[in-house]
Amino acid sequence: MRWLVRAGMRQGWRRGVLGGNRVWVVVGGVAAAAHLARRALTRDEDVLWSGELGPGQVLTVRHDPDS
Repeated sequence: MRWLVRAGMRQGWRRGVLGGNRVWVVVGGVAAAAHLARRALTRDEDVLWSGELGPGQVLTVRHDPDS
């Protein structure tokens, strides 16, 4: 679904704004509104750790695909 919204925004810009076709401007506008709504409605990732590192301390970030 995300690729469809991106394609709508891209074609709306190319064919609508740059090409002068009003229908594609509307398609691009609807796709942009869907993109912004999705970003506004999805929840943010949880913070797992927050803190300061002192001199000489190391932070290792790792991603386990099984989890």
